[in-house]
Amino acid sequence: MPTDLKRARLESRKTKVQPTWAHVKASLEKLDRIGLMALIHDMYEIDGVNRRVLHERFVPNNATFQRYRKLVRGAVFPDPLSDRPIRLREAAATIREYQRATGNLTGTVDLMLDFVEAGTAQAADLGYGDDAYFAALERKVNEIVNLLDTLPSAERRPRTARLIRLAEYQGMIGWGYGDFLADVAAKLHGRAEVK
Repeated sequence: MPTDLKRARLESRKTKVQPTWAHVKASLEKLDRIGLMALIHDMYEIDGVNRRVLHERFVPNNATFQRYRKLVRGAVFPDPLSDRPIRLREAAATIREYQRATGNLTGTVDLMLDFVEAGTAQAADLGYGDDAYFAALERKVNEIVNLLDTLPSAERRPRTARLIRLAEYQGMIGWGYGDFLADVAAKLHGRAEVK
């Protein structure tokens, strides 16, 4: 004899309704604390993304943040001797994942800076880049500049300094990206938090 839950699953398979958050939420609200903990444990065990999100949300520590940092840098500037491709979208998705998991704006800006620093270093060291690559780096720099003003002054200063240091690459990178970095640095350099 099927249980109510099995009966509900069988019924739902017969309908053509696409599941939504509302459906999931309604099912979650029926779970007791033990059932909810078991579900979260199952989600934790399923894959590394869930594990990282839960670690960063509930037991944030430097080691977890460093794993995010390593994922971003490794996706943007993989070991040149490996066969791994450059994965800018994956790096951007990792940054969004961190931001959603933590709501930590300072950490998010740090990961964005890692993205840009790794990409800029790769372009300078290996001569890598094309229009799409540099456009992605420029978009990330502009995002950082827009977010800097939302950070507390003590958090803003070192991140502004990191962004300004990227102008050192001006003469090493073409495609207008080196000049773009110099322009951004010139605009930021006059800000009080750099002094």
